[in-house]
Amino acid sequence: MILIDTNIISEIMKAKPSAAVLQWLNEQPCQSLYTSSITIAEIKFGLSLLSKGRRRSQLEERFNSYIDQVFDGRILSFTPQEGDCFAQIMSHNKAIGHPMSFADGQIAAIARTALASSATRNIKDFAHCNLELINPFSVR
Repeated sequence: MILIDTNIISEIMKAKPSAAVLQWLNEQPCQSLYTSSITIAEIKFGLSLLSKGRRRSQLEERFNSYIDQVFDGRILSFTPQEGDCFAQIMSHNKAIGHPMSFADGQIAAIARTALASSATRNIKDFAHCNLELINPFSVR
């Protein structure tokens, strides 16, 4: 099980996404790829900040279609169990001088609770979360 972070999905939505990321994704069994409700919220928030118009509508449509097709039944949520894990992760990282953003802490908690690897470009942000980390930008 691999939890796909926000920055990986954002990369895929670019006009010219990284060839390395696309290759890595294509090499993974589709059923092993998951995302989180937090990632969906982050991307939808970013899209909502764009000016209303054709570009925003197209991106929203493309994103919703991608989520529906690729992650059907494989979207992990933040529940009280993840809340407990989140508190541990956030307090540990703060204590060692590596505070995390709220959203990254939630994503890390979801991954750790699900016993999933985390695919992210921001390896350093998740380095102290006791997760197996994958950077699709640099996987060869």
